[in-house]
Amino acid sequence: MHIDQVLVLLLSSLSLKNNKVILSWVAVNSWQKEAFKLLLDNKLLVATHKSTNIQCQGCEKHCCVDVTPHKYPNRTLYYALCEDQFMHEDMGRMTMPQEQLKQWKISIKQVAQVIAGLLNISTDISYKANQQSINLGYLESKAGRKSVILNAEPLTLIINQSELPVDEVLFFDGNTLTLDRAKIDNAVKLKQPPHTKRYRPNSDKKAVAQANKEAMYLDWHDQAIKLKKKHPHQSKTWISQQIAKMAIGKGKSAETIRKNMNI
Repeated sequence: MHIDQVLVLLLSSLSLKNNKVILSWVAVNSWQKEAFKLLLDNKLLVATHKSTNIQCQGCEKHCCVDVTPHKYPNRTLYYALCEDQFMHEDMGRMTMPQEQLKQWKISIKQVAQVIAGLLNISTDISYKANQQSINLGYLESKAGRKSVILNAEPLTLIINQSELPVDEVLFFDGNTLTLDRAKIDNAVKLKQPPHTKRYRPNSDKKAVAQANKEAMYLDWHDQAIKLKKKHPHQSKTWISQQIAKMAIGKGKSAETIRKNMNI
């Protein structure tokens, strides 16, 4: 399976699973070796714990069998027992190569870290299981900072209230993992967010609202610092009044700006 197909498959699966997807040795061996290496190199895929069961390759039935470790003085061997009533006598106890017990995972947090890196956003990603969204940080625009949020289900980037499916903006250009910056830049520049009828849980609305508020406060803070340097003798009230006249003021009162510009 080609890298583009693998990436779309993984992102689609992750969108359905909401947290992480565990991949077996059998699964990754159906891909091109280069595809597997690229995913590892770009940290979209990382090694995780060994499997405690395995899809048996002894016959065409490919049953799922439990794996039992047996520790010896110098090594540990792994065995599985065929439980099929017809194949049991022929297969018996099977020694399982440790290589085939390896597993890898792709998770929402990994995708968040990768996208933040590609956007040059320096952020400490925190994520709890079943969390609906992750605030990645902010992108600069002439109208001020725009929040960037990774939504878990469906897997989308929310930028300036525009929703961009991750599998449409994250892709490999040859061997280089990249983002569709044209779509992202267009979302950042939008003056009016597109209307949508799709239901979004209240928790996600709150996350987006909070991220947008934080971005607005940071814009006020930066502008207040600039004005203070140019006009060192002016009061905070005067500075907030100037910001209220600008696009980054977002129509808020000078008093609200003064309380939240944090200088």
